[in-house]
Amino acid sequence: MRRVLPFLLLLTACGGPSVGPKISGAPQPGNPVVVTTAPSAGAKPALGSAPDDLLDVDWQQATLTARFCGVEQPVTMRNGEATATSTTWGEVEVVVNPRRPAWFGDLDGDGRDEAAVNLYCENGGHTASSQLAFGLVVVRTVSGTMELIGEISTTTMRDDAPHVPSLTEPRFEYGAITVQELWYRPGDANCCPTGVSQTRWSVRDGTLKAGSAIQVS
Repeated sequence: MRRVLPFLLLLTACGGPSVGPKISGAPQPGNPVVVTTAPSAGAKPALGSAPDDLLDVDWQQATLTARFCGVEQPVTMRNGEATATSTTWGEVEVVVNPRRPAWFGDLDGDGRDEAAVNLYCENGGHTASSQLAFGLVVVRTVSGTMELIGEISTTTMRDDAPHVPSLTEPRFEYGAITVQELWYRPGDANCCPTGVSQTRWSVRDGTLKAGSAIQVS
């Protein structure tokens, strides 16, 4: 049965196994955060076969990683969901956003689009308050096989935030993806985060690493 999901499925997502470094007050521009969320080059997990054009992938049935949620091994989706064990939260549900499963853009300059797959994990409560972390899993195809490039997770969260932050609008360029991070101030409702920052994730040492978070609002 298709779940009725809260507004946050309109956003993209993410979080880290610790939901990103917490800070008091607003995110501080110029304070670098370097997060490695993918294995090093040469140790990529097997994600199975895939067509050369990632636009043809059914992400609701794909095998993907979810390290942003503390899940160490790839999970295979069944109708967009998978039960997995998180090293942080125990048993979790990993879910592909059915409203916007993925964004696409050419990250490596080969003329073919890579994909940033939109996932989140939750504790099974199926409400906004049950959501634990949001992430973008960035993949490409190599010789008919889907390969992980890295994961993008949130990098900032207030200590007094009422909800975990999410990601939206990934912008691809050669060697990097810039994302907007939507974070919550104390008075924000679950529907409406008022904080916005941008983080540029660059491909370095065979994975994606975050630069400084720049506050937008």
